Order: sequence, then structure tokens, then C-alpha cells
Amino acid sequence: MTLSTLSSQKSWPKVTLYGDLTMRPFRNIWMLEEIGLPYKHVMCKPWSKIAKSVHPLGKVPALSVEYHVNEGIAKEKEGEETQEFVVVESAAINTFLGDAFRNHTTTVADNSDDIQPHRQSALVPPPSMPQLRAKYDSLILFVMTEIDSQSLWIHRKHSNLSNVFGEAPGAVMEARRQFDNALDAMIHEITIAGEEDENNPSLKDGDGDGGGCCHYLLPTGFSAVDILFVHCCSWAQQIGWLEGNNGTSIHTSTMGNSDENAPKPLTPKLEAYLKQCRSRPAFMRATGLRKNQVDEKKKRPINSKL
Repeated sequence: MTLSTLSSQKSWPKVTLYGDLTMRPFRNIWMLEEIGLPYKHVMCKPWSKIAKSVHPLGKVPALSVEYHVNEGIAKEKEGEETQEFVVVESAAINTFLGDAFRNHTTTVADNSDDIQPHRQSALVPPPSMPQLRAKYDSLILFVMTEIDSQSLWIHRKHSNLSNVFGEAPGAVMEARRQFDNALDAMIHEITIAGEEDENNPSLKDGDGDGGGCCHYLLPTGFSAVDILFVHCCSWAQQIGWLEGNNGTSIHTSTMGNSDENAPKPLTPKLEAYLKQCRSRPAFMRATGLRKNQVDEKKKRPINSKL
């Protein structure tokens, strides 16, 4: 089944996201909220029994997509005509969601409380726009390799998970240097959506705060690469590598202990960018879901054994 067929089904596929919202799966919950696609979330830790039942390595996030091969089949035969596939890696999941459901139309309430159809602007550039798609792919891979895996993940491996991976202060110090350099490169990429052609409606992002220009990484407006980068900035603020907005922390859970080095100061450009992205309704809904998970964990502590 092609992506276009999948996204055009009358009954949307059953989408289930597996993972802990205080970690990378938050990126995918945010994306799902942006799209407005119905989904189910299953809380689980990496390497847990639940995670391994979805992916052999127990990786999270993992997205399970179950769909009907033939839309009009009899109900009693649904089990025979249902297929499922799993997507892993947070960036790959969000790119898949953007490609598969770019034409998804949801409903929102306007100022008069009337329910109106609403089509989300493209969160992932289509392949039919190769230059913009190449820009998107480049930024996604840069964030995942230079900031996530070579910087933030190194810190987490050798701090919170040092009992598994061992302590390596030299590697953490180099990871911090890598983060600072990579962050500067990403700040340089932040643009003002629509500034190059104010008369082109395709460059107007209709989901911002309604005032002035919007700071995003692609000239067409907010996209899945912003979700990825903002989450990495929040992670860096939590561990003390990046200065928090007005001195406040972002996440509700600790992802690592702060290093002795002072946090990298927020530039006005980055501060405005983060404020813009975090003011989006989908981000606030996703943040609420994460808080609910944390509150539920406090009521019913999850078994620490993986």
C-alpha cells in the first residue's frame, strides 16, 4: 500500500506510539498533536518487555500502524485483511507521519465556537519540492547526529546511565564542546517564515501566534525539524548546557546532572524561536500529556526493572 493510499483511507489507520513522554517519544506526541490524527499512547521504557514486543531491540519511540488492506471488506474479515508495520527512531517516525498524513483534515473551533474543517500546513516538505525537502533532510540528520547522538546522548549515557555504560568525563566534556558548536550552526539556520516573499501565501504559517513574523528553520514555516530541534534545546536546558528562558526549566523530569560549566547563554534569536514554537497549541497539549504521565507515575510507581 502506498502512502497516498494509506492517507486517503476513509477510516484512519490505528496508530499506536510506544515510549516514555519524558524522553524522545515526546517529539512524536507533539507531531501527532500537530497533525490531529487519532492515536493511542502506550507508556513503556526502552528495553522493557512491552518495548521488545514491538521491536526486537526494545527501542522507543516505536510507532505501530495497523490498517485495512481493503476499505470495503466485511467486518468479520477485518482480522484477515489487516496489516501492521512498525517505524522506529523519532525523526523517522515524524517524517513518516508528515509524508503519510500531509492531507489529513481535522476540525477545530473558531472564535465563535463553531467547528470548522482545518488542514494542517505541511510539516514535512513533499518530495515534489526537492530543494526544500533536501534542506529538511539535511537539518534533520544534522540535529540527530551532531546534537542528539554525539552530544546529548553521550551526556546521558555517561551520567544517568553510567551504571550501564560507565563513566567517561572526557567524552562528556567533548560532547559539550560539540553541542556548543552545533547549536551555533543551527541558530544560523533560523529564518523568518515568509520574509523572502511577503506576497506568497504559501510562505505564510497559519498556526503561529497571529502576530508578526514567525521564526522557524524552514522558510515555509513550522515543520517537523522544529519539533526535533526544540526538544533537543529543552533537553540541553534540563541538563544545564543551555540557559533556560528567564532562568526556568522546561521539562518535568530530570534527564541528567548539570556539568560544572556554565550554561550556554540564550541568544535573542534562539529565545524568540523557542518562545514561538512552545506557544503552539499542539506543544502545550503534548506538554499536558507528559505532565499527566508524570503525575500518574507518582501515584503508581512503575517497576524499575526493565
